[in-house]
Amino acid sequence: MEFYHSPYGEAMAKKRVNAGFPRVDRLGSMLAMRNKALGDVLKVWLYAMASVWLGAWVAPLLFNAGKALAEVSQGRSTNGFFEWLAEHCRTAEFPVFFMAGVWLAAGVLFLPWLEWLDARRGVRTGGRGQGLEKNPRGGWHALAGFLLVAGLLLPLGIAMLVTGDAKLRDPGPELPGMAMRALWMAWLLALMMEVFFRGLVMGIFLRGMRPAAALGMSAAFFALALSVIPREGLNVPDPEAPRVGFELLRQMAVRFADVTVVLAEFVPLLALGLVLSYARWRTASLWLPTGLHAGWWFARELLGRLRSSPHAPDPERTAGFLLHGLVPLAAIFAAGALAHFLTRKPNDAHGAES
Repeated sequence: MEFYHSPYGEAMAKKRVNAGFPRVDRLGSMLAMRNKALGDVLKVWLYAMASVWLGAWVAPLLFNAGKALAEVSQGRSTNGFFEWLAEHCRTAEFPVFFMAGVWLAAGVLFLPWLEWLDARRGVRTGGRGQGLEKNPRGGWHALAGFLLVAGLLLPLGIAMLVTGDAKLRDPGPELPGMAMRALWMAWLLALMMEVFFRGLVMGIFLRGMRPAAALGMSAAFFALALSVIPREGLNVPDPEAPRVGFELLRQMAVRFADVTVVLAEFVPLLALGLVLSYARWRTASLWLPTGLHAGWWFARELLGRLRSSPHAPDPERTAGFLLHGLVPLAAIFAAGALAHFLTRKPNDAHGAES
């Protein structure tokens, strides 16, 4: 007891107390950074919901404006771009304007959302998460990923077109041009979507949670975002009604009550999102997921152009409908397994043995 009352003892006690403050400060700083990271995860979902809600609200306005432009420009010589736009508006149905509204809303809200995230100021959450790194084999990974998915999905899709509900049409001399259009569109869409879904959104998820949870949430976010795209044959009775965009949303939500629709449409998208997220996490770059995604879009676009039937498989034919979802699902997982071995590192085998 006398030790603590001595000048030396008091000095040592103060030194011990003061030495604990930096540790407490570091703990508080880590908790604050973790809370901010989890808050950013919530902001991602709020941004997505706000974009869909605003897009549904503005869709009837876009529909009326597009049809008015088509009517006014009919029989008149106008600017080339407006002619092209008017022609598309003349033949487009309401779901096209709905998607245009969602894209427009997402674009308008994007910069305010980045400001909300402090992303424009380069704010990062300490050392958490996984940043994107330079990939010296990026070009090879992108090409290999594209060939893996396209090489698996195209033969299966053509076989299903021949034997399934739809029929394969002969494109004749249009095939090279058709394939080139599908090719550049696939790479453009894949690049844009990977920068957003795996570059920005998954980066936020990785900073806010464990890798396994981040991969799962990234896949679910991706699948839900693509599920907002209206399927073929889905439409509304009165496209000029003020709240008709929300009616289309309701129809899409009701479809999820059907187990066959979930298995045939949502589960393959979820699997694709999981494979793409895993490829991004495994390589710490966007090259491989972009190639895999481009292969999926290319196969999807080319098969859509080769299909003579304008409608999707009939949901009433449960076996055929499930086949059109489960066969691509198997191809996606096979592509993911091949991509895993493609990027296998020498220390993977040692890690498995230890």
